[in-house]
Formats: sequence, C-alpha cells, structure tokens
Amino acid sequence: MGIKVLEAEDADMDRIFEITSLAFADNEPMWDVMYPKHWLDSGRKIGAERMRQIKNTDPLTTFMKAVDEESGVVMGMAKWNIYDNTLPDLDTIKPVGEFWENDDEKMYASSMTQLFLAERNAAIRQSNGNLVSLDILTVHPAYQRKGVGDALVRWGTRKADGLGVEAIVESSVLGKGLYEKHGYVFVKDVVMRAPGDKWKDRPEAKFAWLIRPKKG
Repeated sequence: MGIKVLEAEDADMDRIFEITSLAFADNEPMWDVMYPKHWLDSGRKIGAERMRQIKNTDPLTTFMKAVDEESGVVMGMAKWNIYDNTLPDLDTIKPVGEFWENDDEKMYASSMTQLFLAERNAAIRQSNGNLVSLDILTVHPAYQRKGVGDALVRWGTRKADGLGVEAIVESSVLGKGLYEKHGYVFVKDVVMRAPGDKWKDRPEAKFAWLIRPKKG
C-alpha cells in the first residue's frame, strides 16, 4: 500500500473529523470534553466545521492527510502547529463558541484545556516561539498498523529538522511507542483532573509528554 501525505483541503475535513472520532472512540476523555457528542452525526458535523474554521483562520496550524495512493482514501490525519520564530498570545487560548450543552460544560472544558495545554505552552515560551507541536494524530481503525501513523509523524519531524527546532507531542499513554520510534523522548505521564468538588465525579484524563530534541 502506497501512502502519500498531503495538506488537507476544506473538503477533507468531514472525513478527517470522522477518523478522529472513530480512532478515539470512548477511550479519550479529553476528546469527549473538547468535542461533545462527536460519536453522533450532529456532533461530527459540528466538529468538522470547527476544524475547517481552525484550518482557515490559524496561520500556525497545518492539517495533513495520509492518502492511499491507489484508492485515494484518506486513512489518517495530523494537525501540526509550526512555531517559526512566532510567539503567540498563549493566555487567550480557551474554548470558544456555543458547542457545549450549558455554561457548566463550557467551564469544565475551559478548565481541562488549561491543564492540557500547560506543558505545551511552557515549551513554546521556553523556545521563544521556535517549536513544532503535534496537536492531533489519528488513523482510521481499518488502516492502523500499516505505516500510516509513521508517515504522518515523519512529515512533522522533517519540518522540525528543517527549522532546527524541538518537536513536542501529548501522546495517548498507550500510543507513545509510535513517537519514540521517531526520536521523541518520553518525559512523563500527565494526569488531568479539574480542581474542586464540582468536577470530582468526572473521569480523569491523561497523556504522555514527549520531546524530540532538535537536530544539528
């Protein structure tokens, strides 16, 4: 199977969001928080439009797709954030829009987002805006373990090497082996639980924090 990695287009975003939803299923509480009801058609439609909007408004973000060269089917996706001597206003990053059922759900999403982005934002500041960050990488369940993830990771590591910067990723705890194959070094597991009794019954979310040293 030949794999081609290309920049995603607007028309790809419905398929790309479907892939993320199927890949994460109900195993990633953070994804459920950020994209409510992503397993429903209505939730996927909203999620795809949100990704399309990010693609077209955030100059630091690049969505990539991995395509089967023979059939043209999109098998996986990656969302890379490229910081090339650009230090964004990290204090303003928070959930926006009316995607949550009520203000409590939006408040919870905001709290969890701050916890999730803490390591990333510290790395961006430390690098003074010279960094490559892998925000999302997912492969459709039907195409996993076929090299699709490797191809998507290589796109970003080559970008980092070309810029001479570190690359970072918040990996699923079970998926960190993919990144270690490409030079990422495991630093720690991060457990996220929103503070206060109000959220005590919510499931904890976690990720593995990895950093790939700059080359040259």
